[in-house]
Order: sequence, then structure tokens, then C-alpha cells
Amino acid sequence: PKLHIDAQTSHELSKFAEYQRKFVGNAVSLLKPGGTMTYSTCTINACENEDMVKYILSEFPIMELVPVNTDMPGLPGLPDRGLTKEECQMIRRFDPSDEGDTMGFFLAKFVKSRS
Repeated sequence: PKLHIDAQTSHELSKFAEYQRKFVGNAVSLLKPGGTMTYSTCTINACENEDMVKYILSEFPIMELVPVNTDMPGLPGLPDRGLTKEECQMIRRFDPSDEGDTMGFFLAKFVKSRS
């Protein structure tokens, strides 16, 4: 994985979503039916977060988005990124400007169907 980030343009930032798509494709293929996949990033970039959830749901119909524990702090997903209101409620984003005092990260949970 690319762990050092020195992006200076929005085009460079968009390339990180390409890495995420590759990681996800490999993870889905390795995941057993009925298995759980946690998708988590340490960024507030919607291209790597909500857009990736949308990508997973459209490209991998065997993957079902399931709610993250909503008792945990954090905010629901951003609107207007292709997810329904219900889907936004199932994911969690943690923003540095929020009262949670985090660096910024994101969390979504999926289950691979058994069929």
C-alpha cells in the first residue's frame, strides 16, 4: 500500500481512490461468502470514502452494506455522493473539525452474500 502521501493537486488526490478500488477488488475476491469486510480509511476525502461505498455496491452486487454501530461517535456519510439517506446512516465519518478530536477517518461495513 501507498503509505506516504504527498499529494498537491486534486488530480493527485483522485489517484488514491484508484488504489482503493484495487484493494477492494482483491479483498472481495478473497472474502468468503458470509464474511464481513470493514472498509476504513484515514482520510476525509469523499472520493475515497462515500464514493468507494457507492463503487462497492455497484460493482460487487454480492456485497451488502450493513450498519456500523451507530452508538459510536462520528457523523453519517456525506449526502449527494450517490448513496441513499439510509446508506449514509449506515456509515461513519470522523472529521477533524468535529468535536471528536480525530485526524479524520471513515468506516463502512459490508457482508458478502452466501450465494
